[in-house]
Amino acid sequence: MDALVSLLAGIQPWHWLVLGLVLLISEMMSGTSYLLWPAVAAFATALVSFTGATNWVADVTLFAVLTIVLTAFGRPMVQRWRNEGGLRNLNERGQALVGVRATLTNFANGVGSVKINDTIWRATSDDALSAGDSVEIAAVDGTTLRVKRA
Repeated sequence: MDALVSLLAGIQPWHWLVLGLVLLISEMMSGTSYLLWPAVAAFATALVSFTGATNWVADVTLFAVLTIVLTAFGRPMVQRWRNEGGLRNLNERGQALVGVRATLTNFANGVGSVKINDTIWRATSDDALSAGDSVEIAAVDGTTLRVKRA
């Protein structure tokens, strides 16, 4: 037990910086944001420790409290930011088209095509539509767009 106490008593501010860097590098490799908050807590602890106003007990306590608080409040904020930032459909190009307005290039018997940007998509609709009509993308099924009159 004395060895552990003497080890902890020997922690210097640069140890906190190294811990923060190791955690930050690990976070960048994992990309989960689980290690981001302990890394930020280690950097904040290093800043406080550099002032010399704390001892090792206060530093370890500060690190533990900051890790818990930052994780409790920061992780949900990052998740909300990721979801609101449009990253949900990053690999689903078609889902990003829902709600987009376009013009039919050709259409007959409920099936045809619509050009959006530089891509021609297959389109289906239950509405009676014809080429040149303005439509809105209602849903996506694979590579087929479900359209409705705009």
